[in-house]
Order: sequence, then structure tokens, then C-alpha cells
Amino acid sequence: MPVLVLNASLQPLSVIPERRLIVLLSKQKVAFVDERARQVILDAIEARRVLTDEPVIVQLLANVRVPRMMLRPTRSNILLRDEETCQYCGKHMRELTLDHVLPRSRGGQSTWENLVACCRACNGRKGNRLPKEVGMHLIRQPHALDHEYATFFLLRYPRLREAYESFLSSAQVG
Repeated sequence: MPVLVLNASLQPLSVIPERRLIVLLSKQKVAFVDERARQVILDAIEARRVLTDEPVIVQLLANVRVPRMMLRPTRSNILLRDEETCQYCGKHMRELTLDHVLPRSRGGQSTWENLVACCRACNGRKGNRLPKEVGMHLIRQPHALDHEYATFFLLRYPRLREAYESFLSSAQVG
């Protein structure tokens, strides 16, 4: 069960395991944003077993200054950005490779704007050429992620992201 930790300003900070949540609770560093989640966790602690799939969101009681972190164009980050979809044929699969749109042998760099997720078949077809040389087109132009690091990791946890967005919309109404 992943737990989303928010800053006192409601900015997402990190996703932590339930064991870390118990430590933060015992040190009185966090508060639950949802009463139902609080009761589920307290019952689980009393039973000495945390077995819930419910997304849990907690808020730090004191604001923490977070330095801005630049995301690197790693394989996992590129796959996340491209939603595990080949950017040439549109196949959605887990076993994707990375392709340099401008091949490295022609001066292409490993940057956000030059790397895309690609299936093995399309990568082999394109080879060491430009996409237009082999009649291939990109579905989406690659771009650097402009998300802050803290919100980017929410993409890895869709249920937590939904819970966070729901929490924000209910906080704005109230």
C-alpha cells in the first residue's frame, strides 16, 4: 500500500511504504487528510497488519522546503512520458526499447527531445536512419517533461493520483 505524503502546502512530496507511515505517525509528524483512511490505518495498526489497497494521503504538519530536481531522460522516465507506447506504430507494450530520433552516429544526443519509446520491430526497421528516410513518422514529438519531480512520480501510481486529484477538487469546493 503506497502512501502519498503532502507538504503542509498540499504539494506532493513523495510516496512512502506503510512502515514509514507508522514511524511518521508515532513521531506526530503527519495528519490524515481523509477520516476514512485514518480509521483504516489505525485499525490495521491495532491488528498489527496493514492490508489495504485504499490510497492513503497524509499531510506533513510542518512545511518542508524542497529543492527543485531536474528529471533525467532515463529509460523508465522516457517510457513513463510516452505511456509505454511505441512512438512510431502506436503499440502499447512493456517490452519497449529507446530510439534516438537523430541516431547517435549522426550526432544525436541522449536528450528528452531526441529519445522516444520504440518497439523492437520499429527500432530494427528504422535502424541507423532518420524516420523520414524510411517513411516513418512520430506519433508525438518528444519533449522534455515540464512537471516538477514531485508530481511526476504520481504518474507511477494512478490510484494515488486519482485520490490526490479528488482530494484537491474537494478541498477547493470546501
